[in-house]
Amino acid sequence: MKLPKPLKLPFSITKSEKSPTESGRRKSASFAVSDNYKAAAALLLQQLIIPVTALYMEIISKLQIFEEVFDGIFIYMLPLAAAMGFFIGAFPLLLTGKHRRRVMTGILAAMAVLFSFHAIYCNSFHTFYSWNNLGEAGGATQFWREALISAGGVWYMLAAFLAPPVLFGIFGKKLIPDDGEKSVVFSVAALIISLGLYLPMLGVIYSYQDDESENTPYYNYTYIQNNLDQTFRSFGILNATRLDVKQMLFGAPVEEIDLDGISDLSGIVSDSSLTSSDDETDYGWNKMDIDFDSPEQNLRYAKLDEYYKSVTPTRKNKYTGIFKGKNLILLTLESFCPHVIDPEFTPLLYKMSSEGFHFTKFYNPMWGGSTASGEYAVLTGNYHPNTNCIKLSAGTYQPFTLGNQFSKIGYKTLAYHNYTGYYYNRDESHPNFGYEFKSLDSGLELATTSWPSSDKEMADATIGDYAGLKTPFHVYYMTMSGHMMYNTTSNEMAQRHIDELPSKYDNADSEVRAYLACQYEVELMLKVIVDELEKNGNLENTVFAMAADHYPYGMKGVGLSELYGLEFGHIRTNMELYHNSFILWTPSMTEPITIDTPCSSVDILPTLSNMFGLEYDSRIMMGTDIMAPGEHIAPVKMSLWSWVSTQGKNNRSMNGFVPNSSCTLSREEQQQYVDRMNKLINAKTTFSKLILDRDYYRHVFNKPKNAQ
Repeated sequence: MKLPKPLKLPFSITKSEKSPTESGRRKSASFAVSDNYKAAAALLLQQLIIPVTALYMEIISKLQIFEEVFDGIFIYMLPLAAAMGFFIGAFPLLLTGKHRRRVMTGILAAMAVLFSFHAIYCNSFHTFYSWNNLGEAGGATQFWREALISAGGVWYMLAAFLAPPVLFGIFGKKLIPDDGEKSVVFSVAALIISLGLYLPMLGVIYSYQDDESENTPYYNYTYIQNNLDQTFRSFGILNATRLDVKQMLFGAPVEEIDLDGISDLSGIVSDSSLTSSDDETDYGWNKMDIDFDSPEQNLRYAKLDEYYKSVTPTRKNKYTGIFKGKNLILLTLESFCPHVIDPEFTPLLYKMSSEGFHFTKFYNPMWGGSTASGEYAVLTGNYHPNTNCIKLSAGTYQPFTLGNQFSKIGYKTLAYHNYTGYYYNRDESHPNFGYEFKSLDSGLELATTSWPSSDKEMADATIGDYAGLKTPFHVYYMTMSGHMMYNTTSNEMAQRHIDELPSKYDNADSEVRAYLACQYEVELMLKVIVDELEKNGNLENTVFAMAADHYPYGMKGVGLSELYGLEFGHIRTNMELYHNSFILWTPSMTEPITIDTPCSSVDILPTLSNMFGLEYDSRIMMGTDIMAPGEHIAPVKMSLWSWVSTQGKNNRSMNGFVPNSSCTLSREEQQQYVDRMNKLINAKTTFSKLILDRDYYRHVFNKPKNAQ
């Protein structure tokens, strides 16, 4: 039997040799493991790019805008910003290499734009932009000069925000090649990390739900329109923007406020200690016959009815009707401040302020909506935080505006603004307020074209409409010449008058000099009006009332410090920055009258209504007649709602409550008083906003739609 031939192998195997096939397998496996590690590391790095960039941008913003990072509430911002970053970054991981890289570049660029926008906006307006204002500012793009100058002031922040998308655009292809594969695993992991960061923080935030304070994490997370700046400070730009957009799309929740005791402070402060007069005459009340208990109750208005029913009306007083039958010229002065008034430079302004009513504790809050909300406060006696308040008011019932009140008793009512009427939609709102309205795009023609436009030229162009009238008139002006920026390159009013400044300002800060120069237009405007009224025999019978829309927030801190004589550090949370002038003067006054009552912009309307003997209901507006006896409070909006009252000042952004020398409260009573006043301010601002948002006056007076 033949044995089979041995199998011939292409190689021989000995004890000391390894099979090439086995070696190759191990090498391949080794390379495969190595490649997997590299791929996983690359995906992990890609997963981290967006959350790390989010944290980087948030920290830069917090450091530059709020001047501190580790302020006690950063523990909310950091995990929430990271959670947002992981959530956004999860979706590009579901795409293949080339598409993933493009989408991530777009996300980084969008983040850079968002953070840059808020940096520029905050540098201009010293508050954050609310997306509830989207599309409501009319011709906002016409302020491109201010935007460019403001961007120049924060160029280093813009460069820092732009760096991530630029670097990723340059080096991204090395990190994510075109043939990179999608990864569901890493995408799901990013979502899990996002939820792992977000849900515990949400639990912490909601643990404050039963806390009645207005500055808890829950309050700032939920009622962001009540305190927009604090929401941004607490949760960062990404999450605050998310909350803002969500409320813009789906509506904002209305805060549930416990009304117990907030409208009556008599349990803490005796009425005798609050009155500024020893006159005990019973003049009656500034209230109307309103049925808050109508059987046709509407849930939309029930809480407002309950609140305003609980408010005690203000008393009429010895100043009620003292201006009855006189003419009224009311001016809202763009960015005005008391330091403009100077006996040498502005003698007419000095005469009016020193010979008329002198309000020693008048404050101009930053309501949150810049000029729009400042003007709205003067015209309506109410507060609203958003730029769109002027536009929204156009379709509402506004019985208490001076234009509507005066027109009902036969006055000629006129309003003027030396800028375009469609900006803030004044061409719709001011006719609804009862005025025949003229602006640059609707009947007002100025002698020159300039930026900003001339207040004097507005007076020249309009004085003929009313100076010679034989019947009573009320005229309203919104000025423009004092608008930022304060320099002699882009501000033509500053250019026009810089050489007219007295020599004592020669060494002043350049912004201060430019500011004073452009505000000189107010003096020239008033001189035109006074001279023409005097020629026509109407001056003695005319009352002038004027106040700013806000302090000159467009000025840098160095200039503000010099102008106001305040310390530079934390100047925008110094209450004295908001201390301003309310000028109320008529030539028929025989002597000046000093009023030490705390007051603010919203108090102008009810005060004038009372002094002209007009019918209004003091319960259903935020403002209060300054001359009325009782507790008075001037709200001052900074990062938090602070206030000045008859008992002292409460600066919630700095040193808390400081009683004044005439405070009647014991130490034990002071905290109770402060808590209740904080609650009162919260109620006033919340319900005052709803007056506009829900067209409350139409409801309470049972007026059909479109009736005025």
